[in-house]
Amino acid sequence: MNDTSRRATIQIVLLASIALALGEFFRPAWGWALFALGLLWMLVHHQRNLARLQRWLARPTPGTVPEGTGVWDDLFAAIYHHERAQAWRLKEYERTLARFRLAGQALTDGVVVLDGGNRIQWCNETAERQLGINYHADAGQPLQNLVRQPDFVEFIAANDFGRSFQMRIDRGHELVLLLQIVSYGEDERLMHVKDVTQSERLDRMRQDFVANVSHELRTPLTVLSGFLETIRELKLDPSQREHYLSLMSEQSRRMLCIVEDLLTLSSLESAPPPQDERIMMTALMARLREDAEALSAGRHRIVLQCDGECDLLGAESEIQSAFSNLVSDRKSTRL
Repeated sequence: MNDTSRRATIQIVLLASIALALGEFFRPAWGWALFALGLLWMLVHHQRNLARLQRWLARPTPGTVPEGTGVWDDLFAAIYHHERAQAWRLKEYERTLARFRLAGQALTDGVVVLDGGNRIQWCNETAERQLGINYHADAGQPLQNLVRQPDFVEFIAANDFGRSFQMRIDRGHELVLLLQIVSYGEDERLMHVKDVTQSERLDRMRQDFVANVSHELRTPLTVLSGFLETIRELKLDPSQREHYLSLMSEQSRRMLCIVEDLLTLSSLESAPPPQDERIMMTALMARLREDAEALSAGRHRIVLQCDGECDLLGAESEIQSAFSNLVSDRKSTRL
């Protein structure tokens, strides 16, 4: 028996005791009348408080739990404390959900939450930009109806989410997205969208660079191989021999420059981005002219034209390397 039932029982027993005592000292009818009036008052009291509870349960607005008296005061107090605890837990859930949403918005990759019918339940702003969708306008819509790429529609329809999917989108510039869908919960899916446009472009540049380097190395190697066979098989006078050796030396320097460019490219890719600094271009161009004159050895006419002072902001070593490559080109260059 709980406290409320115990208190109600004590009230009835106390009322019966008073009515019995009244009947013993005066008349039994007076005792029964007092007992009946007491029960009636208790019934009305409980009925009024029960009506208050029913009205509140019909519209349980937080913070408006009614107040009662007697045994009902304990009941309403328990409901009030329960309602406060529920409200506190609800706020905690809302704060936790808000933190998760903020964390999802902070991701640099796109995230889309889908139901079993691939309808959008939630997405972050990155996914909106990548896929060209709007969460507030498109929530509840099937994603394949919004991203109308035939290969993407086939990927969604296949339900083969054990593999990733690469999609190309043309919006004035090519956008390459890598998509991965993971099932979780009862019937929900999480789609991860990664922008791999830059890595695709770098891979293409590497392939082109390797092809160009292979072509550039093949020519001097062929020349060197031919000269070596010529020197080994033919009897040459000293002037001819010196001529061939000079040509071989030039081809060797050409291959050395290509190898140095490869090493420079490798160091640039692995090194952290350099700090920007002010580059005094007048002094830099003067040094480049001296290097060009030493490299040319009088075979080229080198002209340096600097109109006023025009400094740059960047990494001096990389700027010097870029201009040095232009200066070392065997074709005539005007700086």
